[in-house]
Amino acid sequence: MRRTLIAFGSWEDRFSAGIERDLRSTKCESLVVLYYDRDASRTATGRDIAIRCCERHEVDYSEVRLDSARFSSCWKDIFAAIDRRVILGDNVTVDISTMPRDIIWSVFWMLERKRVPIKYAYHCPARFGDDCLSQDPRPPRMIYKLSGEVVPLDTTVLLLILGCDIWRARRIIRWYEPDQIIVGVQTGDRFERNQDSVQTELELLQRQYGVESFELDAFAKDRGRAAIRDAIRDASEHENVIMSSLGPKLTSVSLYEIQREFPRFGLAYAPANEFSEDYSLGIGTSYAGETSVGIR
Repeated sequence: MRRTLIAFGSWEDRFSAGIERDLRSTKCESLVVLYYDRDASRTATGRDIAIRCCERHEVDYSEVRLDSARFSSCWKDIFAAIDRRVILGDNVTVDISTMPRDIIWSVFWMLERKRVPIKYAYHCPARFGDDCLSQDPRPPRMIYKLSGEVVPLDTTVLLLILGCDIWRARRIIRWYEPDQIIVGVQTGDRFERNQDSVQTELELLQRQYGVESFELDAFAKDRGRAAIRDAIRDASEHENVIMSSLGPKLTSVSLYEIQREFPRFGLAYAPANEFSEDYSLGIGTSYAGETSVGIR
């Protein structure tokens, strides 16, 4: 059995600091770092730190450079990398801290296909910066192999976990033109400085689109899964259900589990052209677990 860690290269402090934590906790033998070509220069320092960290721990290091402009190419490159490096019986941990959600879901599906348990690690930042995460949202897209079943004449339900990326949330709503919108919001003060803006945006969405809302706790043991599942329990077989997360990263794990339980539900992601270098600072609390998706 080979122990492998998969992470996504970033300029955020918690990428390189998280690698150090992951290597100590997982005792892995190899690290695979995925990264976007457009961000190669600004993720270089973090990836260099990861290389030195692997040298200290005597861990094999490899990288997969991805074409951020072509998701089909990106998906195929990740598929090939996992197909070469992972076999039945391996122990694989995915550090989702700085990994885009479409990549998280794709990696999870590929690991499920390889019949290995899906373990994850997530590192919160020590604190958030003053800038929003992203700007200039791109057209949303459904995720390969996880797009569900869409019937054109059926009504569409959009379940959206709301975060501070307000413009991406609006882009998803306008793109899919859902008949019903259900918005999940993190309970408590986990968003710190973003809590007020999330609440303000929720109120605007309620006035503009008549959205329904519910609270969840992404940092609970089930990562808010029960609350999300309860929010869409009434979705009929004659409704298209699209799910997306722009809120706490751990909800992406819960949405994946729900999609695998209900394959007719689809997962959607709203990419962006610009991401802030000052979105987060330092590294805070770490979370780890394993998905409820069984080995098939």
